[in-house]
Amino acid sequence: MKILHLLNSSSYSGAENVAITIIKNMSKNYHAAYASRDGDIKRILLKEKIDYYPIKRMTPKEVKQIIKDYKPDIIHAHDFTASVVAALTKTKIPIISHLHNNTPWLKKYHLYSFIYLISTFRFKKILGVSQSIFDEYVFSKYIKDKIEVISNPINVKNIKLKSNYGIKKQYDIIFIGRLTKPKNPLKFIDLIAQVKKDLPDIRVAMIGNGELHTECKNKINHLSLNNNIELLGFLDNPYGILSQCKVLCMTSEWEGFGLVAVEALSLGIPVVATPVGGLSGIINSSCGLLTFDDQIYIDEVKRIILDKKYWEKKSKSALKRANELDNLKEYISIIDNIYKNIIT
Repeated sequence: MKILHLLNSSSYSGAENVAITIIKNMSKNYHAAYASRDGDIKRILLKEKIDYYPIKRMTPKEVKQIIKDYKPDIIHAHDFTASVVAALTKTKIPIISHLHNNTPWLKKYHLYSFIYLISTFRFKKILGVSQSIFDEYVFSKYIKDKIEVISNPINVKNIKLKSNYGIKKQYDIIFIGRLTKPKNPLKFIDLIAQVKKDLPDIRVAMIGNGELHTECKNKINHLSLNNNIELLGFLDNPYGILSQCKVLCMTSEWEGFGLVAVEALSLGIPVVATPVGGLSGIINSSCGLLTFDDQIYIDEVKRIILDKKYWEKKSKSALKRANELDNLKEYISIIDNIYKNIIT
């Protein structure tokens, strides 16, 4: 069976990680290819020896050509744009729409939410990485027969293994994510400025690229945080650095699943985050903290850094929580069944 994974992004993050994990772990009964806009992702796909179809622009015309060349049995489209474009090709090939985030327009009677609803008539299955996606989608009642919640594939052993080969450099706090509005990196920098008032020598790493890179750099300069925050850009393997930190901070305005939180927990790193998307199903008070309150957020970060016994307790609970979430074998089995049921 041939599966075409279709993504609109050109870089590497949560949805791309999921697609690659599925491709690499499916049985030999499947052959998969990855199609997306050309960019940094190409290097990772070549490294993983995954067949890649680069796209100049995500349009029905270009996707039709890839379908013609690859001749897939199933199109596994990740997130909204790729799903809608796949539907617009008017192909008779079964389409799975796999939603990895819950953008704000989902909650509204918006042009995009309506376009997605129309597209769903061409989908055989709609997967969501958290129940919150479907709870928030304004038209969810019309697609309830097609939806299925399936978290994200978690392989704790693999995360730990990768941490042994990554760059090793120690920081107190780490931020990992695209420098884009959903991840709210500017808010993170503001919070670090508050933490610095009590911890002037705080060491912070920010890993990721995005359209807010220049704004982040300017804010760091403006708040005199150049000696505290290091912008490291995108890293193929951030796990070496993550393993050396004391706490992962997430300031997201919205999330789908929140995979990086599980990756941190897998390395015994507590997570302090905003309670959005799937994060409420991942983080609890034993292994981190969820809050919208800036002062509570700052106080928790400082306590994790300053109180060794408190950190050790959180770290031990983080490892336990990660093992509870470890699900790779089960996840691949679910995907396998979904593919087989769609074809039959």
